[in-house]
Amino acid sequence: MEFVSILLPAHNEAPRIYHNLHRVCAVARTLCTSQWRDFVSAFEVIVVDDGSTDSTWSEIQRAARELPELITLQLPSNYGKGWALRKAFERSRGSWIFFIDADLEIDPGHMQHFVSALRAHHVHAVLGSKRAATATASYPFYRRVISLAYALLVRLLVPVPVRDTQTGFKLFTRPLLEAVMPRMLVRRYAFDIELLALAHRLGFRCTSCPVTVSFSNKRGSATLANVYHMFIDTLAVFYRLRLLKYYDSWQPKDYSYTPRVSVIIAVKDDNPYLRQCVTTTLQQDYPDFEIIVVPDNPIVGFDPRVRIIPSGPELPAVKRNLGAKLATGDILAFLDDDAYPYGNWLRELAANFAHPDVGAVGGPGVTPPEDSFWQQVSGAVYSSYATSGVYRYRYTYDRRREVDDFPTCNLAVRSSVFAAANGFQTNYWPGEDTELCLTITKKLGARIIYDPLVEVLHHRRSLWNGHFKQVTQYALHRGFFVKKFPATSRRLSYFMPTFFTLGCATGWITWWLYRPLFFAYCAVLVIYALFVLACSFLAAPTLTFPTALGTLLTHWAYGIYFLIGLCSPRLSRREERSPHSPTPHDASPQNLSSR
Repeated sequence: MEFVSILLPAHNEAPRIYHNLHRVCAVARTLCTSQWRDFVSAFEVIVVDDGSTDSTWSEIQRAARELPELITLQLPSNYGKGWALRKAFERSRGSWIFFIDADLEIDPGHMQHFVSALRAHHVHAVLGSKRAATATASYPFYRRVISLAYALLVRLLVPVPVRDTQTGFKLFTRPLLEAVMPRMLVRRYAFDIELLALAHRLGFRCTSCPVTVSFSNKRGSATLANVYHMFIDTLAVFYRLRLLKYYDSWQPKDYSYTPRVSVIIAVKDDNPYLRQCVTTTLQQDYPDFEIIVVPDNPIVGFDPRVRIIPSGPELPAVKRNLGAKLATGDILAFLDDDAYPYGNWLRELAANFAHPDVGAVGGPGVTPPEDSFWQQVSGAVYSSYATSGVYRYRYTYDRRREVDDFPTCNLAVRSSVFAAANGFQTNYWPGEDTELCLTITKKLGARIIYDPLVEVLHHRRSLWNGHFKQVTQYALHRGFFVKKFPATSRRLSYFMPTFFTLGCATGWITWWLYRPLFFAYCAVLVIYALFVLACSFLAAPTLTFPTALGTLLTHWAYGIYFLIGLCSPRLSRREERSPHSPTPHDASPQNLSSR
C-alpha cells in the first residue's frame, strides 16, 4: 500500500488558498475511497507559506483547523518555489509525491490520471504537459509564446526527457526525489529544469500526462523580470551540468550526524547586520546548536539563547579564540556579522564532519539580493573569474572540492582540530584564517572541504565606499604572507594583478623604445578588456559594464598593495602579536543580553 504526499508551495495566495486546500483534500479523500482504495493507504497535504506578505498564513491556519490531513509550514521570507518544495519534501512521508501549484490552475482531479500513468508505464515520474495531444490550455497568447520559446531553449541546453517542464503539476516516486534533492542548488526559477535534468542523468524514467490548464485572474508569474531570471538560472544549470561538472562532484552525506555546533560571531559593536545574522541563525532547522557573539562591549536585546561575551577592543582572531574557549560544541562555526545562513546551513556543514578525516568545512558567501546597486557590483567583481580566478568558488556556487585555504566568514572547524592547532596563532586581520588552514592541512593532516550547499549570504561593501579599502587590506596581507606563509600564498595567481599593474604603468614607454612591442602591448590591453567584459557578463549580465570598471580598478588597487605588502618587513605590531595574550574585558559566559 502506497502513501501519498501532496506538496503545495504558496506565496500571496490569500484570496484562494483556504478554498483550494479544501478542494485538494476533498479530491484526495474521494480517490482514496474509490479508484485508489486497493493500493493507497492514506494521504497528507503539506502546504508551505513561502514568506507571503498578505494573509496567506492565517488562511492556511484556518484551513488546518478543519482539515486533519493538512500539515503546514511557514518560511520566514520568500525563498522561492523550489526551496518551499524542498522543505515540504523534508517533512513528507509519502512514497508517491505530488507537486501542485497552490493556485490550482490545473484541476487536482488529474491526480487519478497521473497515478494510472505511473503504474501503467512503470516510471519514476509523471509530468503534466500542456502540449500533449489531448491537453487543453486556456491561457493568454503571450504565455504560450514564452512557454514555447523557453522549451526550445531548454532542449538546446539541458537534456530532459519531456517537452513541457514548467507545468505546475507533477508526480514523483520517493527514491527519485531522495536521490536528486540533495544535489540541487536552484531554489527559485529553474528548479524544475535542474530536478528533471538530474533525474534524467541518474537514470530515472519519466513520462508525460496531458492536463487541462485554466489561467486564473491573479497576476501571472510570466513577468519580464521572472523570464530573465529563469533564463539566467537555466544557463547556470547548463554550466554546472555540462561545463563545471558540479553534479558529478557531488558526494552523499550522512544527515543523521548532528553533533552540537557552536556558532561564533566576532563583531566590533551591535549593528543591523549582526541582528539579521543572529535572527536567521536562530531559525535554522537543526537540533543542537548555540550562538556566541563576541563584541567589544556588552550589548543587550538579544534572544536569551544567545551568549554575549565582551572581549574589549580586540582584533577578530582574539575574539574567535575567546568564543572557541567558551564554546560547548563539537563543531565551531565561524561567521562574520555581515553574513547570515541560507538554506539548511547548519545541517549541511555538520553532515560533512561525519567523515573523521574532515577537519574544516567552508562554503560560498553569495551576495544577498537585498544589497544596494553598488554592493551588488562589488559582489559581482568578487565572483568574476577575472578578479578571483580559481578562487571564485568562495563567492558563488562551484563543485564540491578539497581546499587548503578558506576565509572565516563561513568556516566551520572541528573543535578537537581547533584545539590541536592551538586556535588562531596569528593576529593578522585579514589573514588569520590562512595560518589556521595551513596548520589544519599541513601540520595536522586533516582535510578542508568546500561544499556549495554550506551557503551564507554575505553583504558586500559599496564599490565606492569600502570595497577598495577591503581589497587593499587583502592585498597588503597576501603580499606579506608570500614570505610568512609561502605554502598557501606563493602562487602565481596572487602575483598576476601586480604584473598587470606594472605592465599598464610602463608599457607605454615601448612607443619610443620599440614600436612593434608597443602594438603588442596594445593588443594585450584589448584582449584583457574583452576578457574582463566576458567575465563580468557571466558574473552579472545586468551589471556588465560597472562590474568591468570595478574589476579594472580592483586589479590596480590589489596590484599596488600586494607589492607594498611583499616589500614590507612587517605589518602592525598589534597584528603580529599572539592572539592568545590579551586578557578579555569580560570572559564570563553569562548571557549578558538578559540584563
